[in-house]
Amino acid sequence: MLDRRQLVLAALSGEATPRFPVLGPGGLINVVTQEVLERFHIPLPAAHYSGVMMAELAVACYDMVGFDNIGLPLCLTVEAEALGARVDIGDGTTLPRITAFPQASPEEIIANALPALLNHGRIPQVLRALELVHEMRPSAPVIGNLAGPATLVSSLIRPSTLLELIKKDPGFLDRLLEGLISFLCAYAEAMVERGADILMIHEPAARTGAYLGFDLFTNVLPYLNELSRYAHLGGARLILHVCGGRLEQVEMCRETVMDAYSFEAEVDPAEAHRILGKPIVGTVPASLVHYFPPEMVLEEVLLAVRRGASMITPPCGLGLDTPFQNLRIMKEASHRFRV
Repeated sequence: MLDRRQLVLAALSGEATPRFPVLGPGGLINVVTQEVLERFHIPLPAAHYSGVMMAELAVACYDMVGFDNIGLPLCLTVEAEALGARVDIGDGTTLPRITAFPQASPEEIIANALPALLNHGRIPQVLRALELVHEMRPSAPVIGNLAGPATLVSSLIRPSTLLELIKKDPGFLDRLLEGLISFLCAYAEAMVERGADILMIHEPAARTGAYLGFDLFTNVLPYLNELSRYAHLGGARLILHVCGGRLEQVEMCRETVMDAYSFEAEVDPAEAHRILGKPIVGTVPASLVHYFPPEMVLEEVLLAVRRGASMITPPCGLGLDTPFQNLRIMKEASHRFRV
């Protein structure tokens, strides 16, 4: 009988498993609900600033929802905030979100994107939380979440400004990405050192596609591989989560070196697996989880697995008001049904 860590790692290796893992990665894919907060009396937004409370909340979600991993951090704003973006940290009803670009110039952002920034913002608390969850639930696989380079660029520089800078100086984007990727690699390495078994790289910026003929996601593919190389050297597994439902996004991912790929519900898992040759993390529509009964969520989960998903996650962008039973039914689907 496989324990949860063995189950998840086997699925990421493309091996057959006795049941499909259900992941609650954290980051953009939230599993914190009002029911969890009320039962364990862990306050938000305080938990975003405290490694101890962050770890307690992540473990509470693991125990109460019953998914197969612990995920940290609990949002996707940590990196941008450390690099100067303004963040609305939310409250007991909303999650953190980026509200303004940094006041620093683009060249200052490049100069500041150093590993030393691991001491800035909430990053030290995220790393402390990773250490603590490993101690609190030593048999649980831990997923650390990172904003991908395209998403980080989009959080730091307005798209129109970025295009102007690239037009004036074609080498600007590479200099920017080289600075940011050194920061992300250092952060990834620190996460793995503190107990992350798996890293999920989130690229919601891929959803936008081309902007005035320029596709940022296409340009970051080599840098995603640099991030992947660092994480693999530390022994971690990599999942790339790409927002959007376009087949061309799946095709672009062929140039990346990951252990598994995660797409939105519009992407056919079987087609994605055919293109990429790697395990696919499936999901269900966000509107279904928010507004429909658990029985319909169950049907969609099983359909995604029958269509070729090796693992399941909730959809990205769920709020704290997500019905708890609609998350719980995903876990029950894995334990009660063979597909």
